[in-house]
Amino acid sequence: MAASGGKWEGAWQRTTELRARRNTRPLALACVLPRMPRIGDEGLRAVETHQYRPGPITPLDRLLYKVWWEPLGQRLPAWLAPNAITLLGASGAMASGLLLWAFCPTIEGGAPRWAELLAGLLVLFYQTCDAVDGLQARRTGACSPLGELLDHGCDGSCLTAFTIGYCVSQQCGLGVLTSSALVVSWLPWWLAQWEACHTGIVRTGGEVFGITEIEFVVAFIHFVTAAVGPDVWKTPVLQLPGMLPGDGVLDLREVCICIQLVAALVLSVLSVKYVLATVADARTAMKACARALPIFVLAGVTALWPLLLSGKQHGAPALVAACALFTRIASEIVLVHMTLEQYPKWQLALPLLPVIFLAGLLGLLDTAIGGVALWAYAVFCVVDAAAYVVDSVQEISAHLGVSLYRIKPRID
Repeated sequence: MAASGGKWEGAWQRTTELRARRNTRPLALACVLPRMPRIGDEGLRAVETHQYRPGPITPLDRLLYKVWWEPLGQRLPAWLAPNAITLLGASGAMASGLLLWAFCPTIEGGAPRWAELLAGLLVLFYQTCDAVDGLQARRTGACSPLGELLDHGCDGSCLTAFTIGYCVSQQCGLGVLTSSALVVSWLPWWLAQWEACHTGIVRTGGEVFGITEIEFVVAFIHFVTAAVGPDVWKTPVLQLPGMLPGDGVLDLREVCICIQLVAALVLSVLSVKYVLATVADARTAMKACARALPIFVLAGVTALWPLLLSGKQHGAPALVAACALFTRIASEIVLVHMTLEQYPKWQLALPLLPVIFLAGLLGLLDTAIGGVALWAYAVFCVVDAAAYVVDSVQEISAHLGVSLYRIKPRID
């Protein structure tokens, strides 16, 4: 390990000390708590010089910055760390989805109206925290790659929580509707981060419609459900006999999924277009496409699971595993944008997913032992994702000498 300059000698000393502590981890837990660092030396050197380049913002963003976010940001105490704001907002977002899921484990039946109202308020709370954390970082001189990792890494997990939350509100169930909603939420977001790895610019939508507008839509779904009840989403709105399966009727929640699908396709195609515009030849294009393999494996199995393995006994653990896997690969792609390292890296959880799916097709998950194995896999995915996030945050925090919860002078 070679220091990248006198300024960073202390950084490499802290990194060495952290890695030495990691080497004391039990070998028996190496599959989820590896001794090897998550970020290599070249990756840490890239982090040292990384600069965040945001994409365009929408007219609604500009309005909210003027009338709400900037006035609020100016009133925050100078001692409040922007990373703490990020984590506080993310906690609210995760709570919004978990609260509703706790009331409706099968994502059917409807949650209490007060829970729907609270979920909508938590979405707006997250939205505000997600905007003012950056303002606080610039105001206090606390901008760092650690903040970007936390901000965008939390965004991926919060996206999943929001999707689960509004699926509960619309009574989508542990089936095709919920899996479809997750896939069309995940794809454009993940591909935007994949795009950033190649262009250096992090887009969160277009110039007209972006993440802020999506958050208002999610909050609106919760408020409508709190006001009139969840059955409103089962209202028939479109009848196409002979063109659709069953009775040929689309209800409101299915129309919402169709609209989301169209938006996801547009955003995903734009990301692919921008990435291909940066490649020089077919070999580079193939390499860029290979980087997207993890999301397509996850999206494919998530979409096919309720179609080929229908049955609520499989639904809950499969959903937990899929959500945890997305958190892992979302955190990885955000990190790679900063470290410029090879991607994808080896991990155990995602390659096991097609194996588990095949076991389900063979009927091996229908037994009591199979059910226990599926839940064990889901728990493993959750622990693996959490360990990856914690390890990555620790490595960047130690190397940059940046505190996670308070503002202090950077140690160089």
